[in-house]
Amino acid sequence: MSNIHYGKDLSSDIINALSLCSAIVTDENVVRLYPQFTRDAIVIPAGESSKTPETVLNILSELSARGLSRRDRIAAVGGGVVGDVAGLAAALYMRGIEWVSVPTTLLAMADAGLGGKTAVNFSGIKNLIGAFHAPSEVIVSYDFIKTLSARDRLCGIGEVIKTCLLTKRAYAVLRSNIDGLAEFDGDAVCPLIEQCIEIKNAVVTADPREKGLRKILNVGHTVGHALESADGYKLSHGEYVLKGMAAECAMCKDLIDGDYYAELIAVFKRFVTPPRTSANAVFDRAVKDKKNADGKINIMLPVAAGEALDVSMERADFSARYDRALKELKRAWAE
Repeated sequence: MSNIHYGKDLSSDIINALSLCSAIVTDENVVRLYPQFTRDAIVIPAGESSKTPETVLNILSELSARGLSRRDRIAAVGGGVVGDVAGLAAALYMRGIEWVSVPTTLLAMADAGLGGKTAVNFSGIKNLIGAFHAPSEVIVSYDFIKTLSARDRLCGIGEVIKTCLLTKRAYAVLRSNIDGLAEFDGDAVCPLIEQCIEIKNAVVTADPREKGLRKILNVGHTVGHALESADGYKLSHGEYVLKGMAAECAMCKDLIDGDYYAELIAVFKRFVTPPRTSANAVFDRAVKDKKNADGKINIMLPVAAGEALDVSMERADFSARYDRALKELKRAWAE
């Protein structure tokens, strides 16, 4: 994958990398908090509402107006939305130019800013239009997490938990730091970010275009993306991933190690409430997801520490399991 640097304060590395870029893309929040990194930047509105084809076209227009050539590179300084739209613009401009990722949110540091899956939402479907276009360099400076809002913290926590389920080592680190993660203590959060970077780098390097292994990164995302679309993106992406993981695990409780299932539910209960969206609404959106085909829903299910299983379901089975899951989760959250 990309050349990745990570550490507590990499301000000098960021400044050096940005000096080699011909344009910077950021959002309103980042430009306010970090003017030293966003001078003369192309600024988009903050939030999921900017993750549209129109935003990408506006960025492309600005790149053209500034006279960028195929030899130029751009930088994305921001969270997952900034990385998605800037990365997609880089993939499209003159059939592809280099870009640098400077993630400023926990979500982007742990997941969105790393792998080169760039996309925007379209026609009510999450990430329907996109491209695989990995950044040439990623600079993860932990100091950015100090200024995150409570919602952005929770958003990132969802992806951190998901990723840390993928190896036994990361799961052990998660369990030993779960209290600190809930309190957003930097001494707990930073080791978890490192686990996420190492896992995603290894997975993406082995499977850059999601032909096989990279599917494990979709834990919680099939139902999570459907919930997100159905709910009109009212919550953060990471919250929907957590809800998606809870639902998918409860749907397939019979396939998961019993002790492990209990541990997962205890973790999810600390951060989110169960989903309430109907089975039909979830299925109708999930079946249009690019991960699914032939009218079936595919989920990546964590079945034991460091183990995930690819599970496929048709509508009837999905709906029955989902309805049972909502009842199961309601009971679990009441305990």
